[in-house]
Amino acid sequence: MIDHNVIEYYKKTITFWFGIMMELIDLDTWPRKDHFAFFQNRKNPRFSITFPVNVTSLLRFRAAQGNGKKRFTDYVYHAVMTSANAVPEFCMRLVDKKPVIFPVVDAAFTYLPRDRDLHANCIAAYNAAFSVFSQNIQAARDAADASPTLAPDGCESQGLIYLTCVSDIPFTAVTNPWDDPWTDSVPRIAVGMVDPAAGTMPVSVEALHSFIDGRHVAAFLKCLSGILETPETSFAS
Repeated sequence: MIDHNVIEYYKKTITFWFGIMMELIDLDTWPRKDHFAFFQNRKNPRFSITFPVNVTSLLRFRAAQGNGKKRFTDYVYHAVMTSANAVPEFCMRLVDKKPVIFPVVDAAFTYLPRDRDLHANCIAAYNAAFSVFSQNIQAARDAADASPTLAPDGCESQGLIYLTCVSDIPFTAVTNPWDDPWTDSVPRIAVGMVDPAAGTMPVSVEALHSFIDGRHVAAFLKCLSGILETPETSFAS
């Protein structure tokens, strides 16, 4: 979960944007002020890192669930969202061109609705309890099956992580479409084809360097790996 001591450091003003609570970052006391300005004023302040994660334990755990097992992406998306919410920098965004931090960010994921060849976009509220988050994901899928859209309710929020699963491609790098980095500051995280021999899956992280450095991605990876290696406890709730 989020380190609330870090949150308190950044918190100056609590405000609401599209009904979502966020905390303004005080540029005058923010240690990252110079780095933020340096990168955010580049023509392209984004960067991308791709790495493999071990999913052997997760695959074994899921297989043991029998008829009660959830979709593979339910487990992976919960692990990714838990890890993103554990690193404060992954919750930092730009709103009205001002840096803010969200106490919690939710999942926005692509999904191929039933009997369709084109994907829809879905939003599921994050919950630390896997069972609740999985229900939220399924509700979003059901809504997309009934009425597919690229602009579901809540899509205008910056308090999201964009997720996608490219299960047929063992990619080694990913790039995604972006809008103006002053209005589009949501990290993109993609997962790819599982290598059954190695028991690994590629993960790509794209984010604004204005907020996120390599060490923050490393912290995300450490948390993600820990969750995937201990599925019995990670997905027990």
